[in-house]
Amino acid sequence: MRLYTMIVSVLISLFLLAGSFQTIEAKSLLKTRSVDEYLIEQTNPPKSTGKIIEMPDIDPMFPGGSGAMKSFISSSLQYPREAAEKDIQGLVVYNFVVELDGTLSDFKIMHRAHPLLDAEALRIIKSMPPWRPAVYKGNNVRARNYVPMYFKLSKGGRSSYSTASSAQTRKSMPLDPNEEVFTIVDVMPQFPTGEEGLAKFISEYIRYPERAKAENIQGRILCSFIVRQDGTVSNIEIVNGLDPELDNEALRVLSMMPKWTPGKNGCETVSVKCILPIDFTIE
Repeated sequence: MRLYTMIVSVLISLFLLAGSFQTIEAKSLLKTRSVDEYLIEQTNPPKSTGKIIEMPDIDPMFPGGSGAMKSFISSSLQYPREAAEKDIQGLVVYNFVVELDGTLSDFKIMHRAHPLLDAEALRIIKSMPPWRPAVYKGNNVRARNYVPMYFKLSKGGRSSYSTASSAQTRKSMPLDPNEEVFTIVDVMPQFPTGEEGLAKFISEYIRYPERAKAENIQGRILCSFIVRQDGTVSNIEIVNGLDPELDNEALRVLSMMPKWTPGKNGCETVSVKCILPIDFTIE
């Protein structure tokens, strides 16, 4: 049996291991919608019965890349009126299948924030143009991808950042009231030895729990953490768990990470919240 850990991309930097949340910031509420407009049909049977390739040679990609997707989401956003009035914010994560023709299907929510925000995130994803499909051994294949969106209201004050109340946490450090934690910056934090070094670090230190291995428990765990201004990694959490023992193992390994190169906004070093998926696979 062999353990594989796959570090995949997230919204803003699709093919960078240390990615960020997509932050949706409402600077005005000119485009708001009523609750009734959010009655979105949730049924979405898979479009095809063909095999889904878990680790394609080339991942699926939004047309034009991550920058184009960021612009698409920003221009498509209609922050729900009721959510804005009640100051409702948070992280929503959906995964979906990118079909052979690039269309999206089989939408599944991985992390909920609030029904209004969940529905708006799904509406935006469903309205996306066809993606470039994944490629495996020279052929287009069906593959899963996911998009995290962090809904954030800007009201002239310090932004707040919410996490799942059920999330497990390691190395939790209280935030200074004057310290702003960013989700999108000019230069993202980086593991000391880069992307390959991060993958190697996780592969070397992670240990598949015996019970989970015996019961053939496999799947993806979505983690988040903050890289502070001094490079310290803190507030490591399980955003979307799989199994208590696997979740704890992911937390244990991530809590062992050395200091990162911190992120920068312009010339200023800042604290950044990052998201990282880890796949547990037995072969």
